[in-house]
Amino acid sequence: MKTENRENMLLTEREAAAFFGWSVFTMREIRKRNEIEFVKFNSRTIRYTIEQLEDYQRRHLSLTATGKKGEGQ
Repeated sequence: MKTENRENMLLTEREAAAFFGWSVFTMREIRKRNEIEFVKFNSRTIRYTIEQLEDYQRRHLSLTATGKKGEGQ
C-alpha cells in the first residue's frame, strides 16, 4: 500500500478550511486576498500543502498568552 508523507499531501479547499475550522467561503476569501500560498493546477483546481497551511498559521494565527501576534502582523 502506498503511503504519502505528510509534507507531500495536497489538500482540497474543503480540507484546508477544515484544518483551520473555517468555512470554504472563508478559505477562498483568504486565498483571493493572497494571504496564503496555494498550488493551482488549472483554472479551477486549487490545492494546499500542509506546509503552506502551517506557514499561514504561524504568520497570522499565532497569538501568544500576552496577546501579541506572531511576526508579520
